[in-house]
Amino acid sequence: MAPRMDKPVYYRFETCYTLLLLVVLWFIIGCAIPVAATESFLSPGPGEDETADSIGPSIERRDALGYDPTRHSMFPDFYYRYRSWHEEINKNIGLETLFSYDMLGQGYADKDWSVGASSGDATFSGRWLMFGQKYNRPVHLSFRLRYRHAYGDLAPSQLSSETGLIWKTVDGFTDAGFQIPNLYISQELADERLTLRYGQFSIDHFFDNHKLRSAKRYFLNEAFSLNPSIAFPSYGAGFTVQWQDTGNWDLAIGGSNIQGTDKDQTVSFSLTSSALFYTAQGGYNFAGFGKRDARMQLLGWQSQGNQEDELPDGTGASLTLEQEGVSSGEHFVVRYAFSDGDAALVDQLFMLGWGREIRKYDHFGLGLGLGRSAKENSRWQGLVEIYYRWQVTKELMLTPDLQIIAGEGLADGDTLQIVAGLRAGITF
Repeated sequence: MAPRMDKPVYYRFETCYTLLLLVVLWFIIGCAIPVAATESFLSPGPGEDETADSIGPSIERRDALGYDPTRHSMFPDFYYRYRSWHEEINKNIGLETLFSYDMLGQGYADKDWSVGASSGDATFSGRWLMFGQKYNRPVHLSFRLRYRHAYGDLAPSQLSSETGLIWKTVDGFTDAGFQIPNLYISQELADERLTLRYGQFSIDHFFDNHKLRSAKRYFLNEAFSLNPSIAFPSYGAGFTVQWQDTGNWDLAIGGSNIQGTDKDQTVSFSLTSSALFYTAQGGYNFAGFGKRDARMQLLGWQSQGNQEDELPDGTGASLTLEQEGVSSGEHFVVRYAFSDGDAALVDQLFMLGWGREIRKYDHFGLGLGLGRSAKENSRWQGLVEIYYRWQVTKELMLTPDLQIIAGEGLADGDTLQIVAGLRAGITF
């Protein structure tokens, strides 16, 4: 990798920009922390089979805010007309839709160099109940269309490659353009204990989940919002099968071809891609400390590459423990994961996350992560991330975020880096 000081001039930003963003970040967090949490309305419990970014939870969160009389809209006339429209569509043909636009700006700085990146993500999602509700065996068609674009020369997902970090400072927020990552059918059988999905989807939305995982709602860094020790496809065509037993345990298996990866974006995006990804997961929900909800989850995976796309093979496992806290809306997550082969960015990963709800819809979180490069086994990277998500109105939320990263990474640069970010999301 070329020395960072040789980067083009348009990548450089004055360090005062980053410092100003840090001052704003700490001011907002300092004002928000003292407020007590109330009953949880938006956060799923341990053992939820879909991440907060998947289609179903996104629609449910939008509806919870939409019908809360204590939360106001920025555009009340338009908002309530739009809400009435999608209510009628759902009532008449069983179609639920959602539009969101998420923006992220991040600034990187070490003692010698600084750089900024920003991008947007426009997404239109839907879930259509085709049939089966009468017999308690619903069959849904889910879809998602998105357009990801950088505002300037650099997207936040590219910060890691520009600065020599081992893994990315955010999941998503790329400059990939138009994509259809989701177009799949899901069936619920056996009194909703058995769930089948098949079609085009991001398989990571249904595996290796935990309560604080979402780059649009919680932590940004991939140590928390994805898992850099797993070579998840960005999306692909495949299937998943999940069984939820009445005894609080669950099993899931899934497979997908690879139409793009977090590590290598040169992969073929055709449905005929011969590179494959397989995974199996088992989980158990139980009464943990203080007889509060807890979960243990073990996942194994295998990635089979191909010669035409020059994708390597890899295997690995991930163990996740979750525990509800003393306060309402408080949650702890601990994870250890490892991988073998060259498919994943990281071959050892330790993660600890804590978060709690504040003022009903706001959220405050703190995370610690440590990982070793799969490419350079002598290189470790550690980080601390802190954020505060402020639900400003029914449709708008703002999240200042700070990441302090230690370790040389893949470049012989400074061992201490700071990444400050501001995330905004609008959902209708």
